[in-house]
Amino acid sequence: MSHCSIDRLLSRMTTDDSRRTVMRFREVAPYRDRKIHNYDDMPQWRHVYPGAELKRDDNDNMVMKCCNGIITLQFGDVTDRDAIEKVKRAVAFVPSTMAAFQGADGMSVVVLVRYAGADGTLPSAEEEADRQYRIAHQRILPIYRAVMNVPLRGGEPSLFDSFLMTVDAEPYYNPDAVALRIDDSSGVQPMSSPVSLGDIEDEPYADDNEEAQKEDNGVRVNIVRMMRLLRSRYDFRYNVVMKYVEYQSKEKPWYGYMPVEPRVQKRMTLEVQLADIRVSIKDVRNFLESDYIQNYDPISDFLQECNGKWDGKDHIRELARTVPTSNPHWEDWFYTWFLAMVSQWQGTTFRQYGNSVAPLLISRQGYNKSTFCRRLLPPELQWGYNDNLILSEKRQVYQAMSQFLLVNLDEFNQISPTVQQGFLKNLIQLPTLKIKRPYGSHVEEFPRLASFIATSNLTDILADPSGNRRFIGIELTGPIDVSVRPNYRQLYAQALAALRDGEKSYFDSEQVRLIMHSNCEFEVMSPIDQYFNIYYEIVDDENEGEWLTAAEIFYFLKKTVGSSLKVNSLMGFGRRLANMADIRRKRFASGMKYLVRKRT
Repeated sequence: MSHCSIDRLLSRMTTDDSRRTVMRFREVAPYRDRKIHNYDDMPQWRHVYPGAELKRDDNDNMVMKCCNGIITLQFGDVTDRDAIEKVKRAVAFVPSTMAAFQGADGMSVVVLVRYAGADGTLPSAEEEADRQYRIAHQRILPIYRAVMNVPLRGGEPSLFDSFLMTVDAEPYYNPDAVALRIDDSSGVQPMSSPVSLGDIEDEPYADDNEEAQKEDNGVRVNIVRMMRLLRSRYDFRYNVVMKYVEYQSKEKPWYGYMPVEPRVQKRMTLEVQLADIRVSIKDVRNFLESDYIQNYDPISDFLQECNGKWDGKDHIRELARTVPTSNPHWEDWFYTWFLAMVSQWQGTTFRQYGNSVAPLLISRQGYNKSTFCRRLLPPELQWGYNDNLILSEKRQVYQAMSQFLLVNLDEFNQISPTVQQGFLKNLIQLPTLKIKRPYGSHVEEFPRLASFIATSNLTDILADPSGNRRFIGIELTGPIDVSVRPNYRQLYAQALAALRDGEKSYFDSEQVRLIMHSNCEFEVMSPIDQYFNIYYEIVDDENEGEWLTAAEIFYFLKKTVGSSLKVNSLMGFGRRLANMADIRRKRFASGMKYLVRKRT
């Protein structure tokens, strides 16, 4: 990271393209459909952040050092050099325009605008500076829309808005630009109200097909006009993870994408009908629910942004070290589990194994366990976190596993032993889900996305000996350090690099043995288990012990301690012996026997 003045930046823009990086990009950009993150030179491309002077914190995140009072506006779909110059001349009439220049792709114009608070000052705290930036963006954008008819690029505004380092031989620059004063007392108004009648009546609708306008009663013509009108006002995409259509207003793109819920669908229908386009709500619904809407995969988009950008540091184990524990294997186990979680997100319906292990964080209350779990997902994927799954509602559970990314089994000690030994044990290892969609007519197979993590305030919670290998019990020795924000880009870039290099995202037999041995201290001890530990011990040498069946050991204990041991405990006791990690077992003609020695 480096810092420079606006004068030096613009000077570099006029001359610095010795390697023709920008020019080569401009040759291919028109054919890349704006998906520039996988362009060959993109990982090394310089990004410019005008909004604030930035620095790195202890975890290598970018944080604000001081606010610059500059807003970045990027206008796109400018097709030629004359059009770019026309935009630059138009924004030059606005006194707050500090600079305007051609974007790196050659089809956009970047405009830098000065602003300040109502009293002429700028915030010193990052959170307040970001809030003021968003408000200023909302107030300033209509001014620039009024002087030119070019669409805005980008999503929700942020103090960390940036643009790619570019080249422009004649950038516009006004060092004496006047900062627009922003009164932020009223805040940003949410986009909850529908378009007013005046907005609809004042907005002319132009159909480029004159013949089609004459045939305004035709079904085809009205549907085409409806689709064009909606697309002129909104951007649509189908979220393939959440299985619904999302929309974003082109007039207010900073609000981001939101689901097209029934009330929104009805509003859009009224907008179309008030524009004198003769369609029904069924026609609008058919369009919104059709494959005319482009697919969008938020998981793939986020991982693609991280791919190939790992800096070589071990960020995953560093995150694990924020969890204080005396378990020497925790960092490596967390590393493997983290890789398995990311691998699960990349899975398909042909995957044979799911991420069948879940960390189980154990401590008293107030140790930041739930906060740690929630912070494992970046802000872009926070929608994929779930900590209120009701295991008794199986349909909801299966749907959640196909739509959420991380499920926190909070208060794990409240899950009954019956559920642990049955449904949960099977659930956690499923590779795919076979469910019927709501109102669907048949069962479909969906890839499982969710991985599991759990928390508990009690130590004796694992009730299923055969399922203990599904959990990594970790007892905390102190509160988890959540004071530093994780570097999410590097966390997931490291995971992707490790998976690409073939590192295993599963636990081998030796690791499973260690996990089961470590989990022994968290198992629920029934009376018969306790009596076994009192009267028997496990040995490794046949000369020191004897081979006994589970029934022989059970009936000795029953004879010794009396009627407190019920006969129906024999089956559970046999399963408990079979899953002891250190006990030797051998099959004889009379059945499976275990090598033990009576205590004297």
